[in-house]
Amino acid sequence: MTVSEVGAGVQRPLDACVVRARAWAKLGEGGWLKAVGAFGLYWLMGTVVAQVLARVGVATGGIEVTTVGEFIRNHADMFGNLGMEFPEDVGNISFQVVKPHFRVIHAVVSTFMAGVLMAGWAAFAVSVMRSGANALQVFSGFHRFFAMGWLMLLQSVRIFLWSLLLIVPGVVAFYSYRMSFFIKADHPEWSAWKVLAESKRMMYRNKLRLAWLDATFIGWWLLVLVTFGLAGLFVHPYTMVASAAFYEDLLDQEEERGAAKSLDAGGV
Repeated sequence: MTVSEVGAGVQRPLDACVVRARAWAKLGEGGWLKAVGAFGLYWLMGTVVAQVLARVGVATGGIEVTTVGEFIRNHADMFGNLGMEFPEDVGNISFQVVKPHFRVIHAVVSTFMAGVLMAGWAAFAVSVMRSGANALQVFSGFHRFFAMGWLMLLQSVRIFLWSLLLIVPGVVAFYSYRMSFFIKADHPEWSAWKVLAESKRMMYRNKLRLAWLDATFIGWWLLVLVTFGLAGLFVHPYTMVASAAFYEDLLDQEEERGAAKSLDAGGV
């Protein structure tokens, strides 16, 4: 079975509960500990990347470290005499100001690195669904560093350009390309252009299904908020594996189509 054959697919009801049940069952087969560990590594790598970018920005002058009071005094034309009356304890609070040129560099590099990290996270989630997961798979994106980063850059640019037309086209584009890193996990040799095209093909008439699946996790994300992020250790892996289960469901549709065609051919 090849992903390239998945197009219109077999129409299914909005079976978010079925997809989530598949993901939950796979996580229950000894996958929860691996999933939490993998997410911990994924989060740690993301934090390291953010810290490195911040340090580079400060070292190169792209990020200026200042205080609230100093910032207000330097922008007196904007704040008037507020700086003279500002409480000292608040005025001494330091923060970072990102220069415009470094803001662009930061956005590009962050997006690139997000692709490298997402590639490993997606590969792990797919492996959970196929009962062969290893937490260290979250590092697999680094094996094809430039290819994974380029995929995220290209995907983000496309979504951004569609978003310029209005919010709805941007949302549609977002869901059109949601399967890209799962496809890349199965076909690392494919170009970014081909992967995005296949994701768009797979998601034809399936975007609403995935949007509904995402909506069913609202309660879980509220739990993350009330636990000050602690529940995220379990919710993040659960939602990612559920997305991988959705991807597997799309592949199952192709098998059903193939079986139906075989039956039709036999009947003739």
